[in-house]
Amino acid sequence: MKHNFLIISDDKIVIDQKISKILSDIPFKEREIVKYDMSDTLISSMIEELDTYNFLSFCKVVICYNCAFLEGEVNKEIKYLKKYLLNPSDNYLIMVATKISEKKEIREMLSKDIEIIDSGISSEVLVKKNLESYTMDNRTVKFFVDYCLGNNEKILNELEKIKTYKMDDIDKNITVQDIEKIAIREYDENIFDLVNAIAKRDKNKMFDIYLRIVRNEKDIVNVVASVSSQLRMLYSVKILYSYKLSVNEMASIINVKPRAISIALENCDNFSCQRLLFLLNELADIDYKSKSGIASGDVLFEAFLMSV
Repeated sequence: MKHNFLIISDDKIVIDQKISKILSDIPFKEREIVKYDMSDTLISSMIEELDTYNFLSFCKVVICYNCAFLEGEVNKEIKYLKKYLLNPSDNYLIMVATKISEKKEIREMLSKDIEIIDSGISSEVLVKKNLESYTMDNRTVKFFVDYCLGNNEKILNELEKIKTYKMDDIDKNITVQDIEKIAIREYDENIFDLVNAIAKRDKNKMFDIYLRIVRNEKDIVNVVASVSSQLRMLYSVKILYSYKLSVNEMASIINVKPRAISIALENCDNFSCQRLLFLLNELADIDYKSKSGIASGDVLFEAFLMSV
């Protein structure tokens, strides 16, 4: 078994699962685990920890989160890591990064006795792996993943609630109706649903979601701002896509999950850039009039939904 690992992921659930698997494979059960956030820790401090032995345990596992130093340029600190990897200790190193640099020196360094674990597990696979004795057809799995916006932590939490709800049922098949009944929708997710309904011009669904939102969010100004933000994201995705950028590249630029970009791309075909700008101007007008007291924001926004 190798002693040095690099996990490439930005998903907490996946990272935790990969670290648990590595720890379970380490033959020594008596070990010291040390954790570092590398956004505020020097690489030299990490190396010093790896080179230090604890006489009360057989080995030490040093887990380093946020290893952004692997994403950029080669510097003096990285050279400490490079030197260490040429002659590593018997302790274990687990690094976590969202991506790795294309720089040749970093790529060559990471090829030295490091097991690279690219977390390419999809949310759909995660759902299927955790169904246990329950079933869910492929279409429902996709609906559930979209319903949770591809957030694996939320997917697992909501899946456990649904399984508990279905526990006493003879039929262990999980349906869309089960998901909609049990899985909780947060405010941002409801806004996401509303914009999807606007994209599809589904007025019945628009008003169902709108009423669901205003039951909890009484200030229409916040709703208008949230819908505007989602439409601006759609506009950004449409522009970035014209430059042939990948989903992951767009997600990194806009700072959202790749799943949100994938869904946005599906909706982009329903809008021209001119139409998106028109809707954004309409929402800006509603914002101004409601804040100025010229007209009721609720009435203006409902009229906006009717006109889409």
